[in-house]
Amino acid sequence: LLYTLSAVQVLAMYNRLDAIDVEAVVRYTVSLQQDDGSFIGDKWGEVDTRFTFCAVMCLSLLHQLDAIDVNKAVDFVLSCMNF
Repeated sequence: LLYTLSAVQVLAMYNRLDAIDVEAVVRYTVSLQQDDGSFIGDKWGEVDTRFTFCAVMCLSLLHQLDAIDVNKAVDFVLSCMNF
């Protein structure tokens, strides 16, 4: 997911999002959201708020935030606060 976001960011900077299969990127990103709203970074399953950021940012750049459960993602982030 980290590399996916990096690729989308670079392509967005060059205004070349047309160079990727947006639907495939969205499907991949959506597949990484867990029941608690978090995102795993890859097939090995590590959960971290970094991956939630990557997923949300990636989908935001692609104008596809509605593809995930945003409320669950927000709830996950809020559950990680430690102050």
